[in-house]
Formats: sequence, C-alpha cells, structure tokens
Amino acid sequence: MFTPPGNPRHADWPEPGRGAAVGHRTPVRLAWPDAARGLAIGLVVLYHATNWTWSTGYEVGVLREINETLRSLRMPLFFAVAGMFAAKWVAAPWSRLARGKLLYFAWVFVLWEPISLAVRLLTGYYHLPDADWGTLAHDLAWSLLIPRSELWFIWTLAAFFVIARALRRVPVPVQLVLAAGVSGWALAGWEPESLAWRGTAQFVLFFLAGLHLRPLFEWFAERVTWLWALGAVALWLGIQFTVRELDLADVPGFYLLANVAGVLAGVAASVLASRVPGGRYLPRSLGLQWLGARTLPVFVTHTSVVLALLSVLWRNGIWIPAPQSQWLPVALWVAAIAVGLGLGALAPRIGARWLFAPPQRLTGSTA
Repeated sequence: MFTPPGNPRHADWPEPGRGAAVGHRTPVRLAWPDAARGLAIGLVVLYHATNWTWSTGYEVGVLREINETLRSLRMPLFFAVAGMFAAKWVAAPWSRLARGKLLYFAWVFVLWEPISLAVRLLTGYYHLPDADWGTLAHDLAWSLLIPRSELWFIWTLAAFFVIARALRRVPVPVQLVLAAGVSGWALAGWEPESLAWRGTAQFVLFFLAGLHLRPLFEWFAERVTWLWALGAVALWLGIQFTVRELDLADVPGFYLLANVAGVLAGVAASVLASRVPGGRYLPRSLGLQWLGARTLPVFVTHTSVVLALLSVLWRNGIWIPAPQSQWLPVALWVAAIAVGLGLGALAPRIGARWLFAPPQRLTGSTA
C-alpha cells in the first residue's frame, strides 16, 4: 500500500497485539512490510528507468534481463503487502471505504495522471505515434476507465478494495480459488487495452492472499533465517528458470507459480533487510524500510523525472556508449527516488500536502 509522507491517517498499521506491550493499545509498526514496500517500489523505478532508457536507444541489455527475472517478484510482493493492511477497510461500510480510501486513490490519480501524460508529450515519450494535445485530452477523458500511465497501480489498488469489499461474504477459499484462476489465466499472456485491467486480473490473487492469509505471511516472516531466505530465493529462481527454459509462461498456472514463489522470496529478503541494524556507512534495513514508509511521492513522480532527464540527454546529443550505458538506468533510478523523496518531504512544509492526499475536510475522520 502507498504511504504518503507526513500523513499518518493513511499509514498502514497492524492491529495492537503482536510486538506491543501487554495492556498497551498503541500499535507497533512491523518493519519487514515497509522493507517489502521499499524493495518493490525500488524495483519498479529501476524497471521503468531501464525500459525508457532502452527506448531512447541506449544499450541496457543486462538490466533488461535482470528486470525480466524480477517481474515475478516486484508486483505480486507489492500487492500482497497491500492486501495485508486492507482488512479494516474491507470490513468498513461502503461509505467509509469510499470516503476514506477510494477518495484517496481517486484524488492522487486525477491529480497526477494529467501531469504524467503531459510530461510524456512534452518530452516526446508518448506511447502513441504523432500524439498531440488532442490525444492527451482524449486519453484523459477516458482515463478513469482506461488508465494510460504507470499510475495504473493506483487504479488497480482501488479496484482491489472494491473487489474485496464486494466479496466480503463469499467464503475465503472460494475467493482464493476464483482469484487463482483469474490470475493464472491473465499471467499467461492476456494483453488488454489497459495495463490497469491486466494488472487487476494478474494480481488480484496476491491482494486477496495478503488480506486473508496475513497470519501465514507473519508466521513465515517470523521464522525466516538466512537458510530459509536462500531456499526461498533458490526456489523462486528455479521455478522462474524452468518456466522460461521450457517456454511454459503462456500456459495458465505455470507463471502464476513463479509469482507465488516470488512473493515468498521477496518476503524473506525483506525480513532480512529489516534486520540490518545500520551504522555509519550502512543505512538501517539498507534504507528499504525508510523508503517503504514514503512510497507514494516516489511512485507518482519517478517516470516524469526519468523522462525529463533522458530528454535532456537526447536533445543535447549526449550519448553514452556501451558498456557504460548499462549504468545509466541506475543513475536515473537514484535521481528519481531522490526527487520523489525530496518533494514528499517538502510538500507538507510548504502547505502542499494536497499533492499526495486529499484535504482532511473531504475525508473527515474516517480516512
């Protein structure tokens, strides 16, 4: 789940109990889910930085191969962790869900989708050939039904909350079986008009699994050791390699299995990262936990930052040959995260919290 800076009203806190002092009602924020969010958003930014760098013409084949492998980890991990903290909203009345959570997603999407598409048009990176302002206006008019940018994440998250709330009275095993069927089919190569539609179908299982199987995730996380983590990563890579080498990705169910293994590997890696104490030269939890608590500004701004920087390089004839070009996405990754975090920290100080969350007068006390 996205966590905007300086707005605890939208933070995802576990219920009091585990890890809290006896008799205390103050919840304790689990460390590893934040690390998992940080890991997921970091991999998403790297993926987009790599793809846009490649589309500009730079050689980044190594990173593209790495990103292809990580595809079965970053997204299912993100949505599984989001589902873990959705229970209170799914149990809430529709009015509270709409005003507290869906309004939040809608606000961010409606605000940042035009910015994202305008930056693409101005920098020459619009997906459609010969795109102009009329194209942008058309896409924006349909964006609530057919999202066009990387903000499909937000649209899909909103859809998951609606789906989970609508299925609240359906037995959990039935929900998970149906979701597994949909996700297994969609992950086998379904290519609809919108990434949001595809993402909703592909990852609905992981959101519902996080929602309903949270105790199992916590049980696994509590028992993670280096040996467990190595085993989980080895299992994930083994399944990923087998599916790829035997060309089974388009057979429903096989790539879903790789994604399930990717979630376990991601959780294990996040748990280990959250245990890193940090020091003078090493940030606590490798910085993932800190980043995971500030994901939203990074997510909504990173593509625009990457495209703006690539546009400056391209238009000024700055060419980076291989193999040095392999490092360009990494530099863009660092810059995009830094800008997002900087803007997220600056916004509340200059009275611009509205950049990442609706005003409290709209959400009331239920957000």
